[in-house]
Amino acid sequence: MSKAINAMGRAFSSLAAGESYVPMRFVSKLPTNELLMLFKPAFVDKDQRVTLKFLTQRTSGFIPGIPTIQGIVLVIDSKTGEILAIMDGEYLTALRTGAASGLATRCFARKDARILALFGCGSQGRTQLEAVVCERDIKKVLVFDPNEELARQFISEMEQRLNLEMVYTTDTNQLKEADIICTATNSQKPLFKRENVKEGVHINAIGSFQPHMQELDPLLIRDARVFLDHSEPCLKESGDLIKPISEGIISETHIAGEIGDFLLDKITGRESEEQITLFKSVGVAIQDYAVATDIYKSSLEEGFGIEINLFE
Repeated sequence: MSKAINAMGRAFSSLAAGESYVPMRFVSKLPTNELLMLFKPAFVDKDQRVTLKFLTQRTSGFIPGIPTIQGIVLVIDSKTGEILAIMDGEYLTALRTGAASGLATRCFARKDARILALFGCGSQGRTQLEAVVCERDIKKVLVFDPNEELARQFISEMEQRLNLEMVYTTDTNQLKEADIICTATNSQKPLFKRENVKEGVHINAIGSFQPHMQELDPLLIRDARVFLDHSEPCLKESGDLIKPISEGIISETHIAGEIGDFLLDKITGRESEEQITLFKSVGVAIQDYAVATDIYKSSLEEGFGIEINLFE
């Protein structure tokens, strides 16, 4: 995870500097509207590499033992067109999404943050937790999920792995304790209200990636200093931003900028200990590129890559 967080720093800096080409992703729905298919390419000219991710994502229904998000990532040589590697898209997506929140936590959360609130106990929730723990000395985790059985399984697994105090709750008034909040759900309405959170909290919001989805109270977004992973897809795809902008609660000028802009010192980050900061992410293909190409390079350096010439 710590390597993936560093990779996210390079990815978002590359995006903000215009060194990478990331087209808008293409999302296709089945007629039943219960399954999404996502196609996400990214290209970095100086590396002569392309990555392409294909994912399926269920929009409803928990199925035990089967991840909500599944797919593959291809690493391609942009000069020859060769497919250099095929990787597990479900794991890589969870890893890089968690790592992005880890990077945002590094950049924007208060240094003395000790209590995390986590909404969502799927594979994304696991890597959100792992990433935040990499960046802050977390002592306690409040776990929110409508499926109590799933949440308690999650707590049992992660408590042992990370040696943390973890508490299941449905009482959003307890959010007053939280220094950091991570939301990783498919919710279509706000998970909690503005008055539930304290001043100075940092929020990583990764779940709302379509216009009908919404995890955050618009009044919370109004009161926060807002950073995005990539402005164009966030403003076109996330209900967390589309709805408050359309309702006149905020305008696009309310947004401070992209996390890559902060990394390149183009904008300031947290401006006071009392300020609420928000990192809104819908996911950018350059994140997949950074992690997948790192893994590919490491596999060659460590001797796992095998080249076979069938014509010799």
